[in-house]
Amino acid sequence: MRLFGIILSFVILLGSGILITPQTAHACSCASPESPEQQVREELEHKSAIFAGTVEKVTPPWFKILKSSADPVKVTFKVSAVWKGELGRQVIVYTARDSASCGVDDFQVGTEYIVSASLKSKSLETNICALTKPLASAEAELAVLGEGYPPTAKPFDQIDLSPMSIIVAIATILFGSFIVIKIIRHRRKYRV
Repeated sequence: MRLFGIILSFVILLGSGILITPQTAHACSCASPESPEQQVREELEHKSAIFAGTVEKVTPPWFKILKSSADPVKVTFKVSAVWKGELGRQVIVYTARDSASCGVDDFQVGTEYIVSASLKSKSLETNICALTKPLASAEAELAVLGEGYPPTAKPFDQIDLSPMSIIVAIATILFGSFIVIKIIRHRRKYRV
C-alpha cells in the first residue's frame, strides 16, 4: 500500500509539472498574398492537407492553472471534399486557442469550412494565416481549387498525446497494477 502511495504521489507531481510549465508567447503576423489564386497555389505546394469539412465538435484546452493563447483547441471535422492529402471521413485539426497566437478562434459546430493544415508532430494544425475560412466565403479559392475528391475510408493517422491522456493512461496502469498485486497477495495469504 505504501508503494502505491509513493507511485501515486510521483504521478501527481509529474502531472503537475506538465500542467504548470510556462509557455512561450507568440505574436501573430501574416503576410497577405497578392491574390486568392496565389495563396491557393502556395498552400497546395506547402501544406499537408486541404479539405472541406463540417465542424462536428470543438474541444477547448482542458483546465490548466496557467493558460496561454497558444493552448491547442481540438476541432473534429466531417470531411466532404479533399484537394490535398489522404484524409478519412473524419479529421481532427488543432489550432491555437486565440487569434493572438494565430489560432482560428471562431470555429462553429455545424458550419462547413475550407481547411488548409500542416502536419506537425503527427497532428494536423491550422491557423488564421492559412486558407482556412468558412466555405461560404471561399468562392474565389474554390474556383482555383476546382473539384476535389472524396475522403478515403481509412482515417488519417493521428495520435492524441495530450498531457491529460498521458496522465490518465499512467494512472490506469498504476491502478491496475495495484489491484493485481493486492489479488496476488490476498491469494498467497489464504493459500493452505
